[in-house]
Amino acid sequence: MQAVLRRGGSVARAAIKFLKVLLLVLLYFLLQTAVMPHLKIAGIMPNLLMVIIAIMTVSYGKLYAFISGALIGIILEAMSYSIPLFYLLIYPVLALLCAQVFADMSDIKREMRRIRQAQRQSEAAAQGQASFVRRRIRLRIRRDSPHDLNAHLRILLNTLMLVALFEGVMLIYVALSGIAVTWQHIARVVYAAAYSALCSLSMFPVRAYLGLYRRRRPLASQEGEEVLATPRELLRTLALVPDEAPPARKPMFQFLRRKPGPTDQGTDSPADDSPRPDRPRPDRPEGEVQDYAD
Repeated sequence: MQAVLRRGGSVARAAIKFLKVLLLVLLYFLLQTAVMPHLKIAGIMPNLLMVIIAIMTVSYGKLYAFISGALIGIILEAMSYSIPLFYLLIYPVLALLCAQVFADMSDIKREMRRIRQAQRQSEAAAQGQASFVRRRIRLRIRRDSPHDLNAHLRILLNTLMLVALFEGVMLIYVALSGIAVTWQHIARVVYAAAYSALCSLSMFPVRAYLGLYRRRRPLASQEGEEVLATPRELLRTLALVPDEAPPARKPMFQFLRRKPGPTDQGTDSPADDSPRPDRPRPDRPEGEVQDYAD
């Protein structure tokens, strides 16, 4: 029963998460089609659809990056008739491509990077101890740190990369159509990417709506309510006090031991001469020495 309830709870959480993603995608689509045409700067309009894909990629991972890209592609494919299946393919493909770079890394990849980092540190320490070894200066472009970048920075970079790739594909389509690509087209791509990066500041309310910011609970909810505070010295003293010793466990095969019978109580070993309270000691005359040779 508990397994069924746990499975039902996980299904409910996944359904709620999917509904949130769907609502955000629809909201950004409406903003892109109804609001952004009135907020053009020099005839340039940002791409809010790439912004929401970047937010979903960093916030929820690769799966929801593909889901959000597929939803946007389906909506645009249903609303426009320019190129068949163009939007249905380009948005999920770009979302998955950028998710490989900007999504949270897996646990296996993180552990592998930690192992490599430890190996590099040991090699650097060995080279530092050997004075005769010539040190090499290496420039690493690839990031090998086991820790993820800041989520907000990744959303910004993901937005720039998505917009640049999308506009690059559109420039290729324009060039294949027979139109000469000039510097003005490239400048418009740069301006569109910068405007979209500026619009990516909407990630703060979106991530707050998704519940990714932890709220600090106040210590005292009402005025005049006393706040319980324990000094550190008292906590340290309480931590050092050992707990009560657990009761001794009885051996498992104690019932197999032979209990002393009435015949065993009267027989004593000759080496046992210590007085016992339950056994009377034989009276001997003072000064008499017992002969053990017999």
